[in-house]
Amino acid sequence: MLQATEVIKLILEKGKPLIGQFLIYNSLETEFRSFPVRKNPLCPLCNDEPKIKKLVDYHEVCQVNTIGASTL
Repeated sequence: MLQATEVIKLILEKGKPLIGQFLIYNSLETEFRSFPVRKNPLCPLCNDEPKIKKLVDYHEVCQVNTIGASTL
């Protein structure tokens, strides 16, 4: 539910989205905590010059044989 709410906030450009934040929910105490998360400058996806720019087909890239494999 929280993830869906975050998407709606981004789409509608309303509220304060949790960009750059890590949210922890403690269900035993019914508490939320958040703290900032920095980008990893070595990350190939989210650094200033990303190497990964599009999604790829996992089966094609990894050469996975799907014959006889069950799907979820």
